[in-house]
Amino acid sequence: MASSFLGPESPRPLSVVSEGYQTRFRIPHYEEKFCFGKNYEEKMFDLIHKYLELGTTDRFCYIGNIKGSLVERIAEKFCLLEPVMSVIPGHFSYVETGSDKLLSVRVAHTGAEEYFKQLATSKEKVKTVFDKIIIKDGVRYLQNPKECYEHVMQCVDKSGKLLIIHRPGSLNTLPIFQDAKQRLEEVETPYMDIIKDLQDCKFDVQWEVECLPILLPKRKWFSMLQEKFPPQMEILSDSEITSGCRELTEGVLKYEGEIVEFQDRLLFITVSHSALEDGFPKIQRHGRSDTGTFPNLKNLKLNMSVTPDIRKFLKPREKTEEKGKFPWQ
Repeated sequence: MASSFLGPESPRPLSVVSEGYQTRFRIPHYEEKFCFGKNYEEKMFDLIHKYLELGTTDRFCYIGNIKGSLVERIAEKFCLLEPVMSVIPGHFSYVETGSDKLLSVRVAHTGAEEYFKQLATSKEKVKTVFDKIIIKDGVRYLQNPKECYEHVMQCVDKSGKLLIIHRPGSLNTLPIFQDAKQRLEEVETPYMDIIKDLQDCKFDVQWEVECLPILLPKRKWFSMLQEKFPPQMEILSDSEITSGCRELTEGVLKYEGEIVEFQDRLLFITVSHSALEDGFPKIQRHGRSDTGTFPNLKNLKLNMSVTPDIRKFLKPREKTEEKGKFPWQ
C-alpha cells in the first residue's frame, strides 16, 4: 500500500525550480573606479556654480577624500587661475573585531581640522585666505566641528563662501545593502546637527537637498563597492562587503539590465559670514554678500524739489543766509 503523503502516479508531478545564488560574481577592472559618470559630474558642477559661484580668479580650497576627489576636474571645469589647495578631511584607523566588523579609531592631529587650526591661530601677519572652500563628505572626520568651522571661516575672505556637500545616511538613495545602510546611519553626524553648529557660530547658513543622476554599468557599481566607495563604506569589513554584494546580486539588482540608473541625494549647505557683522543689515544680490546698503558712512547731502501741493503742509524755517530761501525751496 502506498504511503498517504506520496503524489499520484499520473499525471507526473510538476517540476519545481529553485534559484540559487552565484558563488562568484565576476567583476571586471575599471580604470576610473571612483567616478559616477559624466552626467553626474556635469550636474555636480552646475550645483557648485549655483551654490558656491566659483570664479576663475578665486582662491580655492578643496577638502575631501583622495578616493574619488573632484579637485582636478573642478579646477579644469572652472578654469581656475590661482593654485588650488587640496586638504584631506582626516583619517580613521580601522581595527578588526571578533564579529567580522571593523572598529573605527580617529587619528588625531591630521587633516583639515589641524590644518585650519594652525592657519587661523598663526601669528604671521600675512595669512593664507581663500575665496571659496568646499568640504565634501568630510564632516564625519571632525572631532570638534564648531571649532573647526570657526577656524575655516577665519580663513575665508569677507565676501567668500564655504560649501559643505554631505550625504546623509537617513536620506541615502544609493543601492547599498541593508547592513551598510544601518551602520552608516549609526555612525554618521545628523545633518541638522551640522546646520545647528554653523548657526551657533553666527554664520549665515542656507541648505538644500539635491538629487544627482547616476547611469553606469551594474558591474562597475559592484566594483566600487568592493573598493569601499563611496568613502563612507570604509567602515565595513571585506566579509561584510562580500556578503552585501551577494545580497544585491540576488536581490534588488538581480533582474536589472547591464546598465543601472539611480540617484544620489546630497545636502548642499552654503555658509557665509554674517550680513550683520558690520552693525547694519545689507541688501544682497545673489552671490554678492559684500554689496551693502551703506557703501561708506559719509554724510550725504540730498536735495528734493517740493511741489506747490506739498509746500502748504510744510512749516517754513529760518531763511538761509546764502540764498535767502527756505531750505525746502
